[in-house]
Parts: sequence; structure tokens; C-alpha cells
Amino acid sequence: LQISSAVFSSSAVWEWTLSSCWVDFQPSMPFTLSSGSATQASDYRIIKNLHITHVVNATANCPDAFPNTLSYLSLRLTDDAQQDLVEALPLASRFIDAALKADPAGRVLVHCSMGRSRSSALTLAFLMEHRRWSLLHALRWLKERRACSAPNLNFLSQLMTYEELLFGKTLLVNTVEVLSSRGVDLHSFLQEELNSPNELWNLKIT
Repeated sequence: LQISSAVFSSSAVWEWTLSSCWVDFQPSMPFTLSSGSATQASDYRIIKNLHITHVVNATANCPDAFPNTLSYLSLRLTDDAQQDLVEALPLASRFIDAALKADPAGRVLVHCSMGRSRSSALTLAFLMEHRRWSLLHALRWLKERRACSAPNLNFLSQLMTYEELLFGKTLLVNTVEVLSSRGVDLHSFLQEELNSPNELWNLKIT
């Protein structure tokens, strides 16, 4: 989502832009976890409205927008087939968990450039590790709240490895290889799966 600050003169556009950050609602801690783009992360109105206290910056070169007022974890990731997430996934997961546990008022924003791939991968890792959700379950939950979310195939493959590391198994065996060999777009695949009844989406790994 790329919208300049000048466009926000329209209240309708402002509300739509704000709502495009998906939000994790919990009865005791509303607005605890959000995911968005670099544009949203650098707009102080959004930061203030969501009461953000901590930010995970997953972009390769976007500076931390408010380093004097917010706590940042800057990971400097690229959205490509070569980026290794072996260190980034647990780092981001621990940072988010610590921020939410340390302060009842803690609010975390995870962002990359477009809020589509890198931020999604980091958020999914947190959901798997700290909510004990399967990758499939976490994917559906995230897609329902932020439709554009779609980690690239490289990230999805690494998330499968992370899931297996956490739980000893994965529900997405061979999925990445099949999609890649068929030239299937991951975003389209996930959207189609969301619209199809599939009990695998609701499975949690215990």
C-alpha cells in the first residue's frame, strides 16, 4: 500500500489505510499486534492511533521512522529467494513476545516494504511459536485479517522448516516444491484454499 501523506486529506482513504493494518483482537489486550507497510510504519497518525510501542522493521533499507519514541528490532531482510531467515524468525518471535509480556500496554507493528511477504513470514513464526498454531492455521488466520499477506516461496519453505523444528512435523509437506514446479502464484493458491472447506486449516499442533 503506497499512499502519500497528501492523500490523507480524504477521511475515507485514511480509514481504509488504517484498517489495512490487520489487528489481533484480544478481550484483555486489543490492538496488540499489527502488520503493515513501510508507508504505514512511517505515518505517525497510524502509530499513534494503534498505540504502537514496538516495531519490527523487516525492510532492507528503510530507516526506523521514530527511533526516539519507539523500540525497534531492525532485521534488514530482502524479499527474494536467497534471503535466509534462520536467525530472523526466532529473533522477531522473541522480540514480539517480550514486548507483549513486558507491558500490558505494549503494541507491536511488524512491517516490510509492502506488508506482504517479509512481515507475514515473521508474524507467522510468532504465531507458530507462541500460540502453538500449525503453519496452515496461522496462514489462514493471517490471510483472513490481511488479505494481501503472502510470504514468498523461499520464506514459506523456511517456515515449514521452522514448524518442523518447533513441533517435529509440518502439515505442508512438498507444497512449496509442487507450487514452484507448476508456476503457481502463492497468493492465488492461498486465496483459493481460504475459499475451500479444508479441515487442515483448523488443525493445531499439540
